[in-house]
Amino acid sequence: MVLVSHSRMFFGKYDLQWLSYNGLIGVEIFFVLSGFLIGRIIIDTLITDNSWGSLVTFYKRRWMRTLPLYFFVTFMLVLLGKDFHWSNIIFLQNFNASHLNFMPVSWSLAIEEWFYLIIPLLLILIFRTLKPKNGGRMFISVCIAAILVITLTRIIYVQMYQPTWDFGVRKQIFLRFDALLFGVILAGVKTYYKQFYSEIEKKSNILLVTSIVGLVGCALFYVLYLEAGKDYMNHSFFGRTLFFSVITVVSGIMIISLESNKWTNQLPINSAFYKSVTYISITSYAVYLVHYELFIAVQKYMTDSSNLTRAFILILCIVVVYGVAYLLNTYIEKPFMKLRDRNTSKNNFVISKN
Repeated sequence: MVLVSHSRMFFGKYDLQWLSYNGLIGVEIFFVLSGFLIGRIIIDTLITDNSWGSLVTFYKRRWMRTLPLYFFVTFMLVLLGKDFHWSNIIFLQNFNASHLNFMPVSWSLAIEEWFYLIIPLLLILIFRTLKPKNGGRMFISVCIAAILVITLTRIIYVQMYQPTWDFGVRKQIFLRFDALLFGVILAGVKTYYKQFYSEIEKKSNILLVTSIVGLVGCALFYVLYLEAGKDYMNHSFFGRTLFFSVITVVSGIMIISLESNKWTNQLPINSAFYKSVTYISITSYAVYLVHYELFIAVQKYMTDSSNLTRAFILILCIVVVYGVAYLLNTYIEKPFMKLRDRNTSKNNFVISKN
């Protein structure tokens, strides 16, 4: 969805801003899914073990998964002469638009990295201090409270300062943790309230239809009413506050439905479709980091090109992106993940490919 959204730059003479709904919704789904996966790891390790050692191990595993490739791509961009600022090293680029220009897609990664740093630390501090008898209730209560605080903060911030919706709200680190936290809540419900979650899973087909209708509705609302992120969006109170919450909830419903869907869970491992989805999955991080830079570098030389030529170049760029992503996954990501698994305890920590 992000690739589709960014592909519109190849056809700049047309107003294809409406395609940006793909980027908006695609990233929101990613946030919730990421929170769902990380939530299980947090519960199975940090909350269960409740020790500072498990927190350190969590940080090691997360950062060995995300930082090596990010720093490698950063180094390559520096070699190519892009204007670098130190804030990109510690993921503070979201607070300055010119600093974020170094690697524009890194805004979502910055939100994730700060989420990894702050939320697990907050949870372990609460559990070590309060020592609750009902861990599940405490876990979910803390996450819900955090979501409410973040949402209220976003509302107050928009009301008081009237920021732009994209850089001013969407990309501001501490205003977006609620999307990931919603995924964490889903993980908490699945872990602590298994019977309730299993009852929900029985309605997976209804949930899937509901989520599809909901996401299509969000896309139409974004395109037709909010003008697909144009200037009107900068003045829409709902578009800068609760609209993010609506997409988050609908994305969560889709994740529940697909995670429990019989068809997706019974796909033959050797089938071409299964292998294709797996390939797209394992290369997605690298694709996300490199595609935009290649798109920008290539499309600016196509001012006089025909639409057919532009389409052909776009397809070629996507093929190149996935080829580069395969190499990066093979020679950067996988070696560091193997190193990570060798240097962190497998007895006390859930091994995850995420």
